[in-house]
Amino acid sequence: MAMKIMEKIRNVFHCEAERILYVCESQSLRNFIRKELLLGNCLTAGKMNISIDLDTNYAELVLNVGRVTLGENNRKKMKDRQLSKQQNENISRAVCALLNSGGGVIKAEVENEDYSYKKDGIGLDLENSFSDMLPFVPNFLDFMQNGNYFHIFVKSWSLETSSLQIATLSSNLYKRDVTSVKVMNASAALEFLKDKEKTGGRAYLRPKLPTTRVCVDVQEESNMEALAADFFNRTELNYKEKLTFTESTHVEIKNFSTTKLLQRIREILPQYVSAFANTDGGYLFVGLNEDKEIIGFKSENSCLTKLEEVTKNSIGKLPVHHFCMEKGTIDYLCKFLRVYDKGSLCGYVYALRVERSCCAVFAKKPDSWHVKDNRVEPLTEKEWIQFMVDSERVYKELPSPAGTSSPVSQSCPLREYINFKIQPRSYHLPGLSEKITCTPETLCRNLFSQHEGLEQLICEEMGSVTKGSLIFSRSWSLDLGLQENNKVLCDALLISQDKPPVLYTFHMVQDEEFKGYSTQTAQTLKQKLAKIGGYTEKVCVMTKIFYLSPEGKTSCQYDLNLQVIYPESYYRTTAQTVKDLEEALSNILPKENQIFLFVCLFILFFHCARPVCFFLR
Repeated sequence: MAMKIMEKIRNVFHCEAERILYVCESQSLRNFIRKELLLGNCLTAGKMNISIDLDTNYAELVLNVGRVTLGENNRKKMKDRQLSKQQNENISRAVCALLNSGGGVIKAEVENEDYSYKKDGIGLDLENSFSDMLPFVPNFLDFMQNGNYFHIFVKSWSLETSSLQIATLSSNLYKRDVTSVKVMNASAALEFLKDKEKTGGRAYLRPKLPTTRVCVDVQEESNMEALAADFFNRTELNYKEKLTFTESTHVEIKNFSTTKLLQRIREILPQYVSAFANTDGGYLFVGLNEDKEIIGFKSENSCLTKLEEVTKNSIGKLPVHHFCMEKGTIDYLCKFLRVYDKGSLCGYVYALRVERSCCAVFAKKPDSWHVKDNRVEPLTEKEWIQFMVDSERVYKELPSPAGTSSPVSQSCPLREYINFKIQPRSYHLPGLSEKITCTPETLCRNLFSQHEGLEQLICEEMGSVTKGSLIFSRSWSLDLGLQENNKVLCDALLISQDKPPVLYTFHMVQDEEFKGYSTQTAQTLKQKLAKIGGYTEKVCVMTKIFYLSPEGKTSCQYDLNLQVIYPESYYRTTAQTVKDLEEALSNILPKENQIFLFVCLFILFFHCARPVCFFLR
């Protein structure tokens, strides 16, 4: 009961261990909860231990996966293999969710003592999971240990770096490869789904063979399928009788012990039904040994009824995405062939025929994740297929991780590309030593005359900038489809070759709300640069908050650069990345600005830096 209560508190309030343990007066109970609940040692199969870290300093979507054992040797020594598997699944799902939600950071508390990333690594099983998910891991993931915490920095999924439009752990669409049942990888699933979409789910008709064919010693798949069909239609079988066919694309043979028969059939049915339905149909026979002899299994009539019910329920639960108008069910027939030994009934053979489906049959829902309504959730098969095959939607319309279920693209229409080459009439502001050229004249005079100290602050902040863009807005939050904070004087976004993008927030009211405002704005900006703007490189958005007093004095109240550390690859900026960021930025701004927008270009000349400032309405 205590565990359920604590879990409820943690899920509702997103609390860390030290923030909720105070409710337990008993030290033994506190220790028990810390060990069994908060440290993740009581994970149950299929249950995720992923929460959104709302107290992070990063202007990122941060997913907390709890305590994890790291390092190849340490993970090999784990006695609880189920826990090891669950940790792997949690981290993989968190990575997938961030890939599909604009990127972010995974936070894990290191379980094992004396762990060192540079000496121990992360663990081969985790590395393999990342490799299976990503075309090239270093392009998307960076790893960093910070004390007792381990961070995985995840770049947003990009269509430009992959032929796929969404990240997927497993399609859970199966196919027959001759005698094998294999899950389709994401690329194979895409081709399969496009073919289904192209045919509109029309039933597959096999070509009719000529009535007369040259009689030669030719053996084909169709011969084995025909023999399997004859076998399926028989009413009586003889014990130890040899089969006249073998396993093929259309035939699968199994032999399970009677005690585990029900369990094993329940386990294999989803994969085999999906594979036969998605390929060319086929037969599953249970009760035949490796020597292709009829053995059968002993069973009472009641057990046969249970087997029939298990078959019906298992197939009925399989997710099916319909491309056809009829939206029919999976076509199958289950029967039990009687096996006789010297005239006496000695057992049964389980026989299942599955017809080829005109639609897509899953063994279970596709294993692909995103962040929706502040929760990590799986995509439904319908959502997954739409994002896979619809080239217009791509993945930018995934639900926003900011806590709203409405697609990001609906809240922020695309804006036409800003022409940065326009050279309007300009003048030099007094006091700037002609280093900044501004235009139009009236906007410049109003902005700096009304807010004393702002122009000097800008000059000081831009003093080390050699080349880049500074974009002012009355509210970047409003531009990005978020709620405006009326206490904010203005925001400015710096994009330069000297540092990662910096979002400046200027205000004239002493208020602690501005950190949350700035963080949310920066996080949304980063996500939209990737999901809508089409930016494909690694990027972080730093935040800096300044207070402007009525007397014209300025003070820095918050500098994110002093609070967090990013991997080295996030600090690399070049002329090309600046250009790409500016172009991505132009794609996420509203077509019609309700506030004035200023664009400042700082141009580096041969012997001195001469920032040139353009102001656009």
